[in-house]
Parts: sequence; structure tokens; C-alpha cells
Amino acid sequence: MILTPVPADQVEVVWAVAAPWLARVCARRESDLTLDGLRAMCCAGQGQLVLIGPADGAPVAAGVTQVREHADRTRSCWVLAVGGAGARAWRDTLALIEAGARRLGCASVEFAGRSGWVGLLPDYAAHTHFSKRL
Repeated sequence: MILTPVPADQVEVVWAVAAPWLARVCARRESDLTLDGLRAMCCAGQGQLVLIGPADGAPVAAGVTQVREHADRTRSCWVLAVGGAGARAWRDTLALIEAGARRLGCASVEFAGRSGWVGLLPDYAAHTHFSKRL
């Protein structure tokens, strides 16, 4: 899998591809995200739309990330939403997100998720908030 970050000025061009996957994430009862909110965040450069797929094919998933700066000047990369097909392959995708977060000076990758992720992510401290020190 490869990650393809979408520049803010191109989000509207590819949104139709990502929207169905992200809409399913937003529709979960535990989610406080909206599809319109994610799109606006990415268009404004406050979040990063990322397409996920094989190097030689069409995307199979999409995600939205956000780098947050903390009071102690550390940075964390939050994965706000990821949806699509082939979730078992996303474990490897997280390694790519972690590498990108390191390049951006982040000290951790964090996300809120369902308890099923615990079995797939043994190196993350988890409740339903997953966090990994980088």
C-alpha cells in the first residue's frame, strides 16, 4: 500500500472518491465527525486527506490526519478517520503514517477506534484511544 496525500487545493477534485469511505466512518454512532467537517478541514489545510491504495492501482481507502501542537511543544499526528476496503492491510499503512509523522516532527500517532483494533495493534497503548510513542 502507498499513501497519497492530497493537496488542499485538490481535495474537491478527488472528494467523490474518498467521501463514501469516510461517510461510513462518520455514520458510526461513536463518531463525532461529519463528512462536511472533514472536507472543510482538508480544503482549509487544517487536515490532510490521504488516499490509500496499491502502488499500481486505484485507491481502496481514504483517511484524514491532523498534526497537533501541544503546550509542551511536542507534536502528535492524529488519524481522524480511515475508511475503505482491505482493513487488515492497514496495519502496514500505519507504519507509513508513523514514518510520515516522524518526518513532520511528531512524537506520537494517535487515534480513537473500536476495541477490535487492539488485536491488530499490540504495540499501541489502547482503550478506545490508541496512542504510540515514536
